[in-house]
Amino acid sequence: MSSSAGERNVAIETIEEFLAHAIALESEVAERYEEIADSMEVHNNKEVAQLFRKLARASAKHAGEMRERAAGKTLPKIAPWEFQWGDAHAPETPSMEKTHYLMTPYQALDLARNAEIQAQNYYTSVADNTANEDVRKLGLEFAYEEAEHVDLVNKLIARYPKPEKGWDFDPDPPTIPE
Repeated sequence: MSSSAGERNVAIETIEEFLAHAIALESEVAERYEEIADSMEVHNNKEVAQLFRKLARASAKHAGEMRERAAGKTLPKIAPWEFQWGDAHAPETPSMEKTHYLMTPYQALDLARNAEIQAQNYYTSVADNTANEDVRKLGLEFAYEEAEHVDLVNKLIARYPKPEKGWDFDPDPPTIPE
């Protein structure tokens, strides 16, 4: 089984289950962006920290919109290991391992773009693999929204130069006590 949501058959058959997944996805990514922002602040990378805080607010807002759509519905309680996205984390959640305390805005946005693409692939997979027409339509709608997010990030990333070779050189790197 692949760990990429875009390559995995995601079989979700009710709107309630789908919304539970979508809310969890957006909530998790908002939390991760806040964690990355905190890490960037600790390392005095204020510009990238502010960028990740903005991304966190956007994801939290998106989760709120999904909660509004779920109003009046009884969403299932899904254990973290039972979410259908083929990995320990939601598809849009960027890996902490792909961050660096000296990362540039370009790299931060590239990380966000890849996360948005993963979410788009996830929602497309849900739409492609459900027998429920309402879930299919909502999956395609959410995939379209994620495609819009990818376009937005592409516009933002164009404002920044690609980092030059050696961008991660630090003559006095932080040390972690043992």
